[in-house]
Amino acid sequence: MEKEAGPEPLRPEDGSGPDVRATYALLIMGVLTGSFSGCATSASSGKTGTNAIPITTSTSVPTTTSTSAGEEDNVAGPGAPTVGGTVTRPGSGSAPGSSACRIGDPLANVYHPNRLMVLQSCLTVSGTVESMRHEDDGDVHFDLALDGAFVHLLTRANTTYQHGWLVVEIVPADEPGCVPGQSPKPATGTYDYGICSGADETAPAVGTHIYATGPYVLDNAHGGWAEVHPAWAISSNSTTSSTPGPTTTSAQTPTVAPAPSGVRIVSVTSPVSAGSHAMLMAEASPGVACTLSVTLPSGAQSQSQGLGPATADGSGTVRWGWQTGSRTTPGTATATVTCGSGSSEVTFQIN
Repeated sequence: MEKEAGPEPLRPEDGSGPDVRATYALLIMGVLTGSFSGCATSASSGKTGTNAIPITTSTSVPTTTSTSAGEEDNVAGPGAPTVGGTVTRPGSGSAPGSSACRIGDPLANVYHPNRLMVLQSCLTVSGTVESMRHEDDGDVHFDLALDGAFVHLLTRANTTYQHGWLVVEIVPADEPGCVPGQSPKPATGTYDYGICSGADETAPAVGTHIYATGPYVLDNAHGGWAEVHPAWAISSNSTTSSTPGPTTTSAQTPTVAPAPSGVRIVSVTSPVSAGSHAMLMAEASPGVACTLSVTLPSGAQSQSQGLGPATADGSGTVRWGWQTGSRTTPGTATATVTCGSGSSEVTFQIN
């Protein structure tokens, strides 16, 4: 049977232009585009769905919160084995100062210690507690608005991510109720929480002015912000030792060459064991760009992360922290700091 003829192609009155197939195609595209646009408009103008991102204008900081697993510390990530600590003397957790410094590995009882870079093995700071929270990993995390004498300890990451506050962490092994010599909580996978020290450190209340003693470290898992981690002693009372301030227990006086053009090396960790962390601090003009290079005992240039460029802060202090290679040849190494046209050298020992 003969098929019914279809309609004549639609054309403009002058007979030019596209035929009906092209017109239909344009109409269909318009319908589809309008449909999808309508869906998008409906979704955006209706109630917030499960995938919508709410907008908030609040800038307040919670005083006590609980983070979900992995939010603050990567509890699912790999890490180096925990080094078990030792039992401390009773009451040491509430007596900050040089007497609270512990012997042995400063990162004992810290899970995944390779995420932290030790800059000073024992340090006492003071400031006001601005926020506090209990982490799912068992640590008590609080932020400290440092007193003026210690603000130079902060890094750019503290300003960017921690409101310009120093992070202080109490690990489970030092918390109240932890039976000395026993594990503070069962190990899970690569997470081992060390041995209870008996320090019985109580978390300070928000708004309290305190003193805290412990290793001064950079947290590489959080952009390199500065912390006292683990806190070995906390108190709202003044220290019983000398005036609170940076206390380095592993460094000796380095051999420093004369410093031209105002560049002066203040301290360097010496001796430092191969595979351990070292720190160098220098003084220069505020805001000047500096560079640190290290010539190893073998004569080779160190490629350790943490060396290289750094900028002096507003007080002119510039610091570096790095980890020496585990197979570094023992002997005398030379660190060279260059700031602008000036430079200064210091030698230190690698064991």
